[in-house]
Amino acid sequence: MPAKGASSAICILGMHRSGTSAVTRAVNLLGVHLGAPVKMMPANPENPEGYWEHLEINDFQKRLMGRLERSWDTANPLPERWLQSAAVRPFKEELATLVSANFSGYSRWAWKEPQTCLLLPLWRELLEHDGIGLSCLFVVRNPVDVACSLMRRNAIPFEKALGIWLHYNLVALKEAAGLPIVFLSYERLLAAWEPELRRCASGLGLEWPERDEPLRQSIESFIDPSLRHYRSPPSRLRELPPPVMELYQALSEACLRLPGHHDGLERTVERLFEEFHAYASLFQMMAVPPAPGKLARVWRRWQVSVRKRWPIPATAPVAPAR
Repeated sequence: MPAKGASSAICILGMHRSGTSAVTRAVNLLGVHLGAPVKMMPANPENPEGYWEHLEINDFQKRLMGRLERSWDTANPLPERWLQSAAVRPFKEELATLVSANFSGYSRWAWKEPQTCLLLPLWRELLEHDGIGLSCLFVVRNPVDVACSLMRRNAIPFEKALGIWLHYNLVALKEAAGLPIVFLSYERLLAAWEPELRRCASGLGLEWPERDEPLRQSIESFIDPSLRHYRSPPSRLRELPPPVMELYQALSEACLRLPGHHDGLERTVERLFEEFHAYASLFQMMAVPPAPGKLARVWRRWQVSVRKRWPIPATAPVAPAR
């Protein structure tokens, strides 16, 4: 727990469609402030139990991503040194005002908005400057299920959805390095919520009430396995590209370990992050319109050479899990 008079925040990290809404509500029921109820994103058919996401944070991050020429469904890394750019400076001031207006005076508060996976450095800089402690609760869900959910909700192709999953998770893990972090398995939360939530609460320093019947009733009212539309069999993991499979396995193992015992995960993330950014920069170069004249001919020859060395396999669309 934070020291008396101190303020600390919990950042709930996780890719879209990973169960972060249910986890955020559970954290809220353990006494963590999320903001005024009227400022929470309303429920809809996609999330009938609510998003538990602050509308002002959602709007702020959507506008910031737009200023960086990205959308939420990007697998394209943010521009280098984006945090130091003049374009982001007004957003730093706006975030400071947002945090002060909504969370000042609360000893323990939290926020969830999936784009934070990509924008965490901005939050870290602000909270460190203001002396607010920060820890992370990282929600892990099978990437096949995430991709199938995005196919259904947003008509995003399966392969692109996996690329977004890899991008979000790699950047979030890289930028959260050095912070206290607890990993939670969405699958285990649905199967048996209490041991999974108790473990995470302990790792985050959240007190479990002695008389917990009201808590149990509230959590059981919204953690409903029937709302999980996709539950892929283990065999479908064989369809994953090797980097996605390797990261998912490392995250699954992290969910079983004590907080602070993630050295192997950090090494895996560092390597996959460097590889991902190297390939991403290559694809960005290949998308640049050719210059006229001789340079264009050289550029086309280079593109052909690259494609011969690193062919991109054609894969058939994968049907949604039923």
